[in-house]
Amino acid sequence: MKFIYLRSKISNDPRVFLDQQKAYIPVLEKSETFKRFVGELPVIFIESGGTEEEFKEIYLSLPEPHILVATVANNSLPASLEICSFLSQQNRRFILLHGTAEEIIKMSENKLEKVSSSKIEKETKILSNLRLGVVGKPSNWLISSITDYDLLKKKLGVTLVDVSFKEFKDEIDHAKEIVDPVVFEPLLNKEVSKETLEGALRIYSALRSIIIKHNLNGLTVRCFDLLGVYHNTSCLALAMLNKDGYIATCEGDVPTMLTMALVRKLTHQSAFQVNPSYINLEKKYAIFAHCTLPLDMCLSYQFDTHFESGIGLGIAGRLNLGKVTVLKVNKDWSKFQAFDAKITANLGRNDLCRTQVKVEFDDDISSLMSDPLGNHIVICYGAHKKEIDELLK
Repeated sequence: MKFIYLRSKISNDPRVFLDQQKAYIPVLEKSETFKRFVGELPVIFIESGGTEEEFKEIYLSLPEPHILVATVANNSLPASLEICSFLSQQNRRFILLHGTAEEIIKMSENKLEKVSSSKIEKETKILSNLRLGVVGKPSNWLISSITDYDLLKKKLGVTLVDVSFKEFKDEIDHAKEIVDPVVFEPLLNKEVSKETLEGALRIYSALRSIIIKHNLNGLTVRCFDLLGVYHNTSCLALAMLNKDGYIATCEGDVPTMLTMALVRKLTHQSAFQVNPSYINLEKKYAIFAHCTLPLDMCLSYQFDTHFESGIGLGIAGRLNLGKVTVLKVNKDWSKFQAFDAKITANLGRNDLCRTQVKVEFDDDISSLMSDPLGNHIVICYGAHKKEIDELLK
C-alpha cells in the first residue's frame, strides 16, 4: 500500500506529524478491509492544513479516483474539503475518508458493502481493453460529440480504431451472404423489397468482416452515407450485431457507443440508441424513437423504410413494457445522466422513426433539457440507476 504524505510547509514541529502517522498508518496497513478497498491506488494522507497547493501540483500525475484520508487534527479536514471541491470542479473522481483510523476503516467497509465487487477496480477497469471501430467519420450534425481518442484511451483504456468508408464500401461490394434472406422475408412490408433486404444483409456481412479483421468488440457507423451509395441503411445490420453480442451504433456516435458499452459490461445486455422526440417535463415522460434497435430487445418487429429518407430498410419494433434505465455519458466522461423509468407504451406514429416508445420517469427530468448530453440517449431493461450512480460518480 502506497501513502503520499502532504503537510504544511510552514510547520515547525515535524514530530507532531510523525506521532500522527503512528496513530494511523500501522492500523490502516494491517486492515484487510482497507487494503481491499484501496487496491492498487495510492492513499493521499492529508496531515495538515495548507496542503492544497501542494496537492494541486501533483494531482494530474495520480490515478483516479483520488483517495484522501483526513485526520481529526491539524486542520486536515478543511484542507481536504477544499481539495475535494477543486477536484469536483475539474471533473475528477475522489473518495474522502475522515475520522480516527478505526472510523476510516469502517467507512471503507461501508463503501465496499454498497458494491458487489471492488468499486475502485470496477471504476478503473470496466471498459479497459475494449477495441471499438469508428467506420467513417461521425455524422456532420453531431457537433457536440466529437471525441478525443487519446483522452478516452488514458481515461478508460478504450482503443478507438478508425475504419475508412472506402474500406467499408469495399467490404459491402465483396460481401458474401451469411444469412439466408428467406428467414426475414415474412417481415417485409409492401414498401421494402426482397432486393433491399438482401442489400441490408450484405451490409451486415461487411460489418461483421470489419469486426473480425480489426479484432473489434463493436463499432459505430456513419450510416447516412449508405443512402446515397446503396439506397439502403445499416439499421438491420446494427440490430443483428447487437443481438450477436457486439456494441453497434449508428451515425458515428462515439459517446453513445461507449454508453452502450458500459451497459453491456454492467448488465450483460443490449441497449437501445434513441432520439428523444418529445419531452414533457411537467408530467415526467418522453417519447423516444429510432429506426434500429437490438433484435434481442424486441417482443416483435416488422421491416419498414428508413424514416427520414423513405428508402432502404428500417425496423418497427415493439419492446417489453416495464422498468428500464435511461442513460447517457458525455464525450469525455466528465458528465452523465441516469434515470429510473418504465416503458408504458409502444407507439405507431407516422411522423417519427419506426420504433417508438413512451417512457415515464420516476424523478425530475429537467436536466434532459437544461443540460443535454447530445442528440442520442440509451435505454436498457431493468433498474440500474443506483449502480450506475455509484460507479460513475
